Order: sequence, then structure tokens, then C-alpha cells
Amino acid sequence: MLKFLVAVAIGVAIWMVAIRVIRMLAEPPPEIDPDSIVTTDLKYRCSICGTEVTMTAVSTSEASPPKHCREEMDEVPA
Repeated sequence: MLKFLVAVAIGVAIWMVAIRVIRMLAEPPPEIDPDSIVTTDLKYRCSICGTEVTMTAVSTSEASPPKHCREEMDEVPA
């Protein structure tokens, strides 16, 4: 009987975690104010794999560089 109760408790815990994760993924990202977007010509390079990105528009509220390979990219001088 104890094994059954432990199995049910683990099943309920997994179910609750799964529902919470699905609800978090289903929620849309916050709205971006169009007035906070400015045009730019910034170039970034990943220091790990060498991938390069050119940013043509950037949000004034987000000042950090983009991430690639889980690290912030380095700005390439123009």
C-alpha cells in the first residue's frame, strides 16, 4: 500500500510541474514599445565559434549585447 501511495504522490508532483511548465511556455512575451526601437549598424562576433551578427535595429531598453553559445557576443569595431 505504501508503494502505491508513493507512486501516486510522485505522479501528482510530475503532473503539477508539467502543467506549470506548459503554462509558462504558453504565455506570450511582453509587448515591445515601437517608440523604443532605434536603427543602428552594430556588428557582434561570438568569441567561441566566430558567428557574426549585424544588428540593424535595437531596443533602447535592452542595452546588453546578444548571446551566442551561451556567452555575450563581442562588439566588432567598425
